[in-house]
Amino acid sequence: MQSPFEQKGYWWLPDSEENKLLGTLTYSQEDGASLELVGVFDSKKPEPIQQLPIILGVTQQGIPITLYKCIINSWAYPLVGLGGGKYLAHFVFEGVHFESEEKIRFNQLCGSYTDLEAWVGIYGFAIEMDTTDGKFVSKIRYEKPISQFFDVGETFEVGIGFSSRGPNHNIIQTEVTISQTSYLVVKSKNGDIQFDDLFKQLNIFAYLLQFAIQRIPYPVSVFGFSKENPQEFGEGKIHYPEINIFYTPIEPIVSRKQKLPQEFLYTFKDLSGDQISAWFTSFDKYETIIHLYRSLFYSNRLFIDTKFLNIAQSLESLHSILLDGQYLQKEKFIEQKEKVLSAIPAELTEWVDGALSNANYKRFRQKIFELLDNKKETSGRFIDNVELFAKRVTNTRNEFVHHNKQKLTFQKEELPSVIYILTMIFELYLLEIIGFSDEKVKELLEPKILAHLTGWKHLRTIKK
Repeated sequence: MQSPFEQKGYWWLPDSEENKLLGTLTYSQEDGASLELVGVFDSKKPEPIQQLPIILGVTQQGIPITLYKCIINSWAYPLVGLGGGKYLAHFVFEGVHFESEEKIRFNQLCGSYTDLEAWVGIYGFAIEMDTTDGKFVSKIRYEKPISQFFDVGETFEVGIGFSSRGPNHNIIQTEVTISQTSYLVVKSKNGDIQFDDLFKQLNIFAYLLQFAIQRIPYPVSVFGFSKENPQEFGEGKIHYPEINIFYTPIEPIVSRKQKLPQEFLYTFKDLSGDQISAWFTSFDKYETIIHLYRSLFYSNRLFIDTKFLNIAQSLESLHSILLDGQYLQKEKFIEQKEKVLSAIPAELTEWVDGALSNANYKRFRQKIFELLDNKKETSGRFIDNVELFAKRVTNTRNEFVHHNKQKLTFQKEELPSVIYILTMIFELYLLEIIGFSDEKVKELLEPKILAHLTGWKHLRTIKK
């Protein structure tokens, strides 16, 4: 996890470096970044500056800092004394000064996340053990793995990068440590681009990881490289050091047991370059429903009703994208609608015309039924009557949304099982969108299905 820190230093606005204020920057993944200042940036203004794109600083250790997307949290105007206040910062860039939003540009971002090492499953260690003649001989060879990158359209390149540390050769050797770290890496093919655009691509990559590991990946470290941050070393040579990036994850970090690769839906080794590219190139099309699906993993923030509604809405939207959402061809529907309008009294024409305006679009119940029926080889292992199941899903959704009592709804204790079935169906389609074959999808999901079929508590209720 990104470690919490506290840094004292001087802070100022890009256009008024002469007005430097003492202050303390604190950061933790739970609470984010906040800057507490002694004094105000502009004492001539009657009100504090509510939002600041950029605050610059330098710590006691001489490290340059840029705070990005800052909003005021509290303020004491200096009627008496120095005054001061606190700003919350969305991002902290450590090691660089960006003088304006336009200059916050990167050409590469790297992110290490929880569960990433097990998901990637690529290690540079070769270990040989020999206990011949009662001796204990261990031979360890390490070679850093070669990074793997894939093209994503004409703009980006993404992949897995590696770094390693150790061993230390300058001390007495009673212990040798070599550590390897894996990173999700996104690169711009066009040099430096806006940070927000590149950071979005890194998040999209992390969403692919989240889909695979079936839970939230927390950032361990995030850093990037920018041509806006050149540094000289030796005989006029230029290099571009790492810029550490700190931000607040969506959900507070929780302690949890490490998952094993066989517990993931798929691993990095299951993916081809084309499938990784397909995820990125199709993301904008499916972004809304992917975010709804991802919300199911944020268990600390969602009630069971909300989880049900989110996966139900994800499936409804998915149907609109993948399958035909209309009962009749547009021309045929218009033709039949005109016949109806011409056959009724004139005073009813406007009312009936409005009532028929959406009549050709499939209803929620029909969409759920078609999605389940298209995957009946899988859904049929949990549901005897797909039509009845779709009706109960619809009635439950309508009761939650419209607050009208419905018949044939699911009870609260049944909802976890229902959510599991709907989520499984959604994942079937999502795996296909990425480019997995039917055989591979079956192989990936079969262990998960068998685990839930064993001791399935609400199977009878759902098959009712």
